[in-house]
Amino acid sequence: MVVAMMPASVLLALLSFSPPADAAAEPPAPAVSPEPQRREYEAALESVRTAQRMANEDPQRGSVQLRDALVVLSGYGTMLAKDPEGQDLRTMAQLTLARALLATDNANAAREAMDDAIRTARGDPLPTKQFGPGLTALHKERAGALAKLGSGTIAIQCNVPCRVYINERPTKSSTDGLVPGKYRVWIEASDGSQPDVQSSLEVEAEQTASIEYGVAPIIEDGPKGETKSSKRIMPRWAEAVLMSAGAVAIGTGAALWAIDGSCPDGADRTDVVACPLVYITKTSGIVFVAAGSALFLSGTISLAVDEVRLKREPSQPSSTGTAVTLQWTKRF
Repeated sequence: MVVAMMPASVLLALLSFSPPADAAAEPPAPAVSPEPQRREYEAALESVRTAQRMANEDPQRGSVQLRDALVVLSGYGTMLAKDPEGQDLRTMAQLTLARALLATDNANAAREAMDDAIRTARGDPLPTKQFGPGLTALHKERAGALAKLGSGTIAIQCNVPCRVYINERPTKSSTDGLVPGKYRVWIEASDGSQPDVQSSLEVEAEQTASIEYGVAPIIEDGPKGETKSSKRIMPRWAEAVLMSAGAVAIGTGAALWAIDGSCPDGADRTDVVACPLVYITKTSGIVFVAAGSALFLSGTISLAVDEVRLKREPSQPSSTGTAVTLQWTKRF
């Protein structure tokens, strides 16, 4: 498909009838904020205004300065996107750049500048009539040529609540009807929890350019199927240890209690010569028996409760196939 281009000489002739942009029509400078980044943004806006005036007075030098100033301004994407006056200034500067390039007989660069203005406007009308018939004709030519290329889509998948800006203008997470070409995309988290992302995407006709943004918070859940009723009082091995320790303590206490008042070698305790010493272990035996009984009873009750509870929950993995049996023998 061949798109007819208007000769540069004709565009230049039309340009000669277009009056320079009225400096009084520029929007007033926003109030300066004390924040460093805000001050830098205000300085970038002022650089665009200065370069715009120079482009009107000296298109050759001014076009270079204005192009550079617009690049710097685009680096403050999220701030420019939230500043309607700044966006209006940027639109006027883009059109001023296109006219200055036409005035220097640089038609190809003028077309590129107009294409960028059309992509940024995303269908909104551009005030080209304020710049004379030369720029109006260029806009009509480029709008028609770009319309024949079709349109594409930019889709942003936000894993956290976010705001999206295309060419420093607010938009939805999915934006269609975009003229093919390069677009600047800015994404920021709505709550500021994650860093901003800036990217350049190439949009093609009938295609979707995608970006995934943000890391979704991880919500940890307990193991599936686990309920409070399925938890044991303590592990089975711990219950067995309690029962074993209790049995040993009971056996030890019973033995101490049994030998209380007897001689070490089994002699008659009434014979002072044969049995000068006797065991006094009744108190120790009682203590050991009491402590052992408490341990043994605790382990037994815990094991019984856990096993009954598990038997009542058929959905739980079988854990009742292993029984705990404890035997102990005491001899006197």
